[in-house]
Amino acid sequence: MAIIGKIRKHSGLVVIIVGVAISAFVIGDFSKKTARNTNDIGTVNGESIPYAEFNAKVEKNLENQKQNSGNDKISDQETYQLRQSTWTGTIKELLMGEEYDVLGLTVSPEELFDQVQGKQPHRFILQYFKDPATGQYNPSVVLNYLKNLDKMEPKAKNQWLQFEKAIKDDRQETKFNNLIIKGYYIPKAFLKRDFINQSKALKILTVAPETTSISDSTIKLSDADYQKFYDKNKVYFFQDEASRDLDYVLFEVKASDLDRKKTAEDVAILFKDFQSSLDAMTFTNANSDVKADTMFVKKGTFPAQLDTLLFASKPGQVFPPFEFNNAWYMARLIDMQERPDSMKGSQILVAFSGTGNENVKRTKAEAKIKIDSLLTALKKTPQIFADVAKKYSDYPTAKDDGGDLKWFKDGNPNFDLFFKAGIELKPNEMKVVETRIGYSLFLLKEKSAPVKKVKAAVITRAIVPSNKTYQDTYMKASAFAGQNKTVDAFEKAAVAQGLQKRSAPNIREMDNYVMGLPSAREMVRWAFAENTKVGEVSPVFDFTGKYGIAILKNISEKGVQSLANVKARIEPSVKGMKKIEIMAEKMSKVLATTKDITALAYKLNTKLDTSMVTFAGPNRSNIGREQELVGKLFISKKGDLLGPLTGNYGAFFVYISDITEAPGKEDFSFEKMQQMQSFSQRVTNNMYPAIEKTAKITDNRLKFY
Repeated sequence: MAIIGKIRKHSGLVVIIVGVAISAFVIGDFSKKTARNTNDIGTVNGESIPYAEFNAKVEKNLENQKQNSGNDKISDQETYQLRQSTWTGTIKELLMGEEYDVLGLTVSPEELFDQVQGKQPHRFILQYFKDPATGQYNPSVVLNYLKNLDKMEPKAKNQWLQFEKAIKDDRQETKFNNLIIKGYYIPKAFLKRDFINQSKALKILTVAPETTSISDSTIKLSDADYQKFYDKNKVYFFQDEASRDLDYVLFEVKASDLDRKKTAEDVAILFKDFQSSLDAMTFTNANSDVKADTMFVKKGTFPAQLDTLLFASKPGQVFPPFEFNNAWYMARLIDMQERPDSMKGSQILVAFSGTGNENVKRTKAEAKIKIDSLLTALKKTPQIFADVAKKYSDYPTAKDDGGDLKWFKDGNPNFDLFFKAGIELKPNEMKVVETRIGYSLFLLKEKSAPVKKVKAAVITRAIVPSNKTYQDTYMKASAFAGQNKTVDAFEKAAVAQGLQKRSAPNIREMDNYVMGLPSAREMVRWAFAENTKVGEVSPVFDFTGKYGIAILKNISEKGVQSLANVKARIEPSVKGMKKIEIMAEKMSKVLATTKDITALAYKLNTKLDTSMVTFAGPNRSNIGREQELVGKLFISKKGDLLGPLTGNYGAFFVYISDITEAPGKEDFSFEKMQQMQSFSQRVTNNMYPAIEKTAKITDNRLKFY
């Protein structure tokens, strides 16, 4: 049943392991655990989420991601994150759908229209539809976008539908949260009590000897000590997800001496061809591991050895191969120029038919005549360039910015034609430049001082492991996994082979990242497989350039963790608790000799602190963090000496020196406003997590991904 319904009733995400030429290795039982027992990837309050339906959502979101990013390649990590967000969104959609259905809560077409085009549009509209010139929201920008939507590509239409759905979903959730917020009422008596708790203050004198004076070596902990601390703090040992602790070792695939020798031989042959190539840039792009940079660059861009040679040579010079940072380099100096780093200019665009502007009918010849006439006129009066641009330029923003291009850097492909023209020009000189969108009259305003730059064709060849090296490394890893099947054998073999054993505690079922391994999904799936037991050693996992073998050290199921699972972690805290108890015993003996707070501080060789504390306000005193002890202070009288009081952080003597009562007050409007704001924020941040926490959600993703 939905949360609102309950209130009414009670009146209150299989990757295959790559075996580099090894196919006979049996991966293990975890790979046999498939999704054959269910077609559902999960259920929410009894409602099934079919795998096919969910996977279709994932694929759709992947396509949207590709379109939005303009990149057809999505990394494994991006795919994982998108699958996670699709799951989260699906769960929220189902749960909140239940709530909305119970309430009959909808967003009508008229309301959605008002959110997009009304006088007070949605915050998403305010954020994304701003006037480029002012940076402020402009309703005409929205209207213009919607008028042209039918003419746009399917990609743009799809983005708008997603955007519109986001507005609708956010509006519906806001209405739901407002229903909760408006149902909140704070009686005046509660406000008054809270005001008193915030304002009534005690002036106290505190003695709190440091427990650090007690050496750890003197502390002997018993099972009862651990049990006592565990029982008192059990609430902190609850975990809402199952977890696993792993140790693992890595076999890194590194180029062998033979690989390095073979690479050097290949590079020598390549250099002979490079020397005789007629087009160095084309040859470089065809043979280099790194695409050639066709731009002019400053000193300090290339590896130090090559950088020095390039800037001390003449164009045409070829530099033989050298090894640096696990790669080979060779180069040819193409050109050297004195060039500015950046320049500032303006343009007047005269478009012509065929350049993408459907509203322009003039021919290319007509456009050339017009741009030449503008050049002739403006040579005499360059100071009116901006006014002419506003009147005659076909560039969309020219009417607002007068064709101002602002500062642009050398190497920016969007301004390359203007930059080439600007090198030859002096400030306030102009030149006609033909671009893909028409003829532009370019006016150079300023440019930075020229510096020496070079253009070079640099071939890079990384020294990489061969297939045989991959096979050999895999065989070593496979042998390690096969020969060391116990915790003791695993750890001894790691030491004997000089392998660093790494720990990965608290791994969750749907994690993809494991302590330095960004794509470790298969290792996680193995750790959570039904047949994987504590102490079991994994098969070999391929982590792209390295092979890993893990051992399962611990299993923690959902719920309160056992004392055995947390014992090592809580040991320092249990020692701290024991020290507090020892200190309290010492303080009790001193108390038998005097009841004077000053004398107690002297005999315990510690300082006497004076501070003010309130029941509910922020307290800066050392006892202020001890909420239970603060509560005891506020049921005491002036002149009382309390202690030794034991808390979570120390043992205390406290003397109530004075009590300041809360001032009289009848108007609690300000306090009410603060409480309402606080509650509103809590609803916004915590309402959905509370709904999700009470829902019955079955997550079967481990069987599919």
